[in-house]
Amino acid sequence: MKAALALAALMAAAPSLAAPVCDGILPDPKRGRDIPVRVRMPEGGAGKAPVILFSHGLGGSVEAGTAFAKAWAKAGFLVIHVQHPGSDTGVWKGSGNPKQALTGAANGRQLMARVADMGRAADAVQAGTRVGACNLATGDIARLGAAGHSFGAHTVLALAGQSFGPMGARGRDPRIRAVAALSPIAPRNDAAKAPAAFGGIAIPVLAATGSEDGSPFANGKSLAEITAARAAVFTALPPSRTGKASVGLWLEGADHGAFSGGGGRAGGSPNAHATAVVSAATTAFFTANLGGNGRPDLAAARSLLAPGDRLSQR
Repeated sequence: MKAALALAALMAAAPSLAAPVCDGILPDPKRGRDIPVRVRMPEGGAGKAPVILFSHGLGGSVEAGTAFAKAWAKAGFLVIHVQHPGSDTGVWKGSGNPKQALTGAANGRQLMARVADMGRAADAVQAGTRVGACNLATGDIARLGAAGHSFGAHTVLALAGQSFGPMGARGRDPRIRAVAALSPIAPRNDAAKAPAAFGGIAIPVLAATGSEDGSPFANGKSLAEITAARAAVFTALPPSRTGKASVGLWLEGADHGAFSGGGGRAGGSPNAHATAVVSAATTAFFTANLGGNGRPDLAAARSLLAPGDRLSQR
């Protein structure tokens, strides 16, 4: 109840006049690809708004991240939910074996396709493209961030500059100023591989996970091994040399769906506590790093923490 009331207060703090929400397609002729998007215009304020691109998890859609995006829009951000053909709902809907279909879509080729989709969305902001009644010219490309859940967390970490061994930081987009990785994981579900992958990232990262944040693709690893591999993403990040701190969030009892922006355990109710804390922490993080001083004011998020939860900075 405390978390639900706090989230309601957070979302009511900004002006009450609803801003437009527009669904549309961003064509990418060079790749022969049409990218579904949902645009949430910022509420209140004038002039250019900071922008957050959201990448859904494996098998998701533009519906993913809705609870977080509503909070960001109320805080003055323009939010673009990006749907990734080839690793979205089209992969599993109508399939006789959804898990097998999803497993087949979780690969490096799809990851790089997702990175390019996010780049196309950034291009649309830069060009001032219209999506229905929503004008992306409202967005400020100089204040561009990205957030993603699960496979979307992989996507935004690639944009941030994750190293892929001999291929280097092949997915890095220098336009991205900060990322929130929700349920990220070290390569091959192995905590020991996190420093090589994430130690060279030079922009601020918020990494969020929890004690029940498992994986259906764990390949025989225990829950403890999987949660350690998720937590290792934050600890592998380099300490800030610019004053723009990265943030680590651990929620005791939170499962994988709790970080999706509208889901808890399969078939269950959304995790109101996780939604409230992640909304508050990410809003503070992006406010600080997309036009602020880079030092997020996490007081609101800290006030929501329950026993066992942790909120750290590097």
